[in-house]
Amino acid sequence: MSAKKLSPGSLIVLRCLAAAALLGGFSSSLLCLKAEELSLQKASSASYRCSGGEQLEATYYGLRDGSLAFVRLRLPDGRQLTLPQISSASGARFSADSEFTWWIKGNSGFLQQRDSHGKWNVTLKDCDSVT
Repeated sequence: MSAKKLSPGSLIVLRCLAAAALLGGFSSSLLCLKAEELSLQKASSASYRCSGGEQLEATYYGLRDGSLAFVRLRLPDGRQLTLPQISSASGARFSADSEFTWWIKGNSGFLQQRDSHGKWNVTLKDCDSVT
């Protein structure tokens, strides 16, 4: 008998059925529904041109239930960062609070990087959306 590759959706159904069999049905079915609600959705993508001519690519994502949003950045040097959205008084701020913070408001943004002494410095500024 040959093994077939299962789709991600089929795997979720199989996991839910297995959990229902092991845990007695109803409560595990609710867990499966919760897991499906947490699917990822892509909100938007944008290219930004910064004051020094550098280009930054940003793709914004979120969980369908709204509990988490994050950005995937591609920096001018090719590095890629994934930063969760954190609270901000105005606009949106994405940071893991360790090394980088991406701030946006409207169609503009800037990138900060923490130096070896822990001080935040703006490394890409006046980044305006070109898409």
